[in-house]
Amino acid sequence: MENNIFIDHYLDLSGLSCPVNFVKCCLVLENLSSSQILKVDLDIGEAETSVIDGLQEKGYKLKILNKDSKKVTLIISSE
Repeated sequence: MENNIFIDHYLDLSGLSCPVNFVKCCLVLENLSSSQILKVDLDIGEAETSVIDGLQEKGYKLKILNKDSKKVTLIISSE
């Protein structure tokens, strides 16, 4: 993924429990074309691990854009 990223869809999943955040990511990604990008904000911990592991298992490419003590921001694509 390039440094200049155009975000096609954004999800703020802060405060949501597992597996809701993983399911919501999958639903959005299923409706995006292969060249489109999803940006997601998640809570650190179980939500982060669940989404990252699950989406990588499904073949999506992920990049951590930002991470602090409470939240992680992911960039997700299928390319």
